Amino acid sequence: MTPEDVYRSIDRLVGFILRYAITLAAISALSMALIETFKALFSWRDRFHKRRVRDWIQSVEIPPEAFIEIGRPPLVNHSDFRERVYSQLIRLTTGETVDPSAMGKSIEWTPWVISPDNALFALELEKMMGQIQDAADAALEHPNINPELYLFFSAAAHPDNDDHIRWFIWAQQPPASTADDPARAKSQADTYVRLRRFIRRRLDAFQLTMSYRWQTGNQVASVLLGAVALFGCLVYLAWTNPPQNPLDWVMLVVVSLAGGIMAPAAKDLVMALKRVRSGG
Repeated sequence: MTPEDVYRSIDRLVGFILRYAITLAAISALSMALIETFKALFSWRDRFHKRRVRDWIQSVEIPPEAFIEIGRPPLVNHSDFRERVYSQLIRLTTGETVDPSAMGKSIEWTPWVISPDNALFALELEKMMGQIQDAADAALEHPNINPELYLFFSAAAHPDNDDHIRWFIWAQQPPASTADDPARAKSQADTYVRLRRFIRRRLDAFQLTMSYRWQTGNQVASVLLGAVALFGCLVYLAWTNPPQNPLDWVMLVVVSLAGGIMAPAAKDLVMALKRVRSGG
């Protein structure tokens, strides 16, 4: 066997794989185009953002003692606290006032109905989190104006100490002078830095988790839609001579699912195989 024979064998194998890889790449492109269309038509990203932020707010439990410690009467139930957190967040990010009960409502289907929270959740993740970070900074600088939002960010970030209580009191007083009381001034500055650092880390962790969930959901949707599209193509091709054995139908399903899983990587495979053929 000569090197030329080996090259021809490899070239035939590459050509065989390339035909299927191009098909899978086309399926992947079709799936992604359909997914992007559905996302734009039905505001999938907006709904996902609102649902994740709402779940995040609902996951935080603030003990009644936290309200008493900052001189506020405790709320009757946790739902009142969460709704106020949501309304204060929307007001600080959009400048508009929303009813606290808006947290439980879904994004409107009609494009001509625009609510303030739609404007926030329609942003890309990085921009939306930037707005939420600015809202957290505003609540930290003036905790008495937005006490529920302040407690949501600070008390949950520091469940085992009283930094949020001390800063709530200090923020309403003139800052201590370094010349007059250096120890108090340093304590105030350190408390502010600790709170802001923990809040920022909390927001970063939330953004990381939400980004991972969004990307994973898109990948799963792409695989499933690609498998359905490939199965439809295979059924169409076999329409004149449909399989008689049930195992043949099972094989079509297995092949479609495998093709859907491989479709997202097919584009890179096509480019690599073309480089092999061209000797690049």
